[in-house]
Amino acid sequence: MRKTNVILTILATSTISFAALAENEATPTSGTAAPVAAPAATPEPSPAPPPVAARPVDSSRIQVGVAFLPMLLGEGTVTSPQFSGSVTGDLKFAYGFVLTAGYVVVAGLCVGIAPQLILNVLGRNTPGDSSTEIDLSARIAYAYHVIPRLAVYAEVLPGYSIFSVPRLANGQGAPQGFVVAAGAGAAYDFTDMFFANLGIGYQMGFQSSSFGGKSYEDYTRFLRIAVGGGMKF
Repeated sequence: MRKTNVILTILATSTISFAALAENEATPTSGTAAPVAAPAATPEPSPAPPPVAARPVDSSRIQVGVAFLPMLLGEGTVTSPQFSGSVTGDLKFAYGFVLTAGYVVVAGLCVGIAPQLILNVLGRNTPGDSSTEIDLSARIAYAYHVIPRLAVYAEVLPGYSIFSVPRLANGQGAPQGFVVAAGAGAAYDFTDMFFANLGIGYQMGFQSSSFGGKSYEDYTRFLRIAVGGGMKF
């Protein structure tokens, strides 16, 4: 019986020792560092797309255009020895055309010519045939691009004006003299070559004529609208 108790005690002690040893092997000691996972590989960045070249502004040097000119709110002032002073009256609706040709000297600044033809120049209550006004004008304009295809501009057009008047009295000269117009507008580029423009301005003419040794003044004033387009080279 005593031997049996001794054997059981030995077996129990061995079992407890084996369990404790197994637990120690399963639990890492505090001095042992846990394995660290390797960092994931960072993907290489994809190459950036090549930069898109910006559309050059005012890359074209030569500009030509044509525009229709409704001439509104016309007024005429006549100064004659027959009158004690001058007489001012309204003119009928006049209209015409202007041809422009210019060269861009520096970015935005265009210098050129702008001859124009104005028809139906006649006093509102004046009988007879109307006159034709021919203006030989220069053009100086400066344009500023709000966006690459849209520009706003200001212009001045000084020149010399000649009237073609039907049935002048024998020896009477046609009125002619200095004329100047100024205005502003906007131009839109449909393509790199073709554009359209819309402008508004005011025009004053200081024409005069002579007859029988006497001078006659025939001044004209118009609200000038320009609707047209053109090309760049």
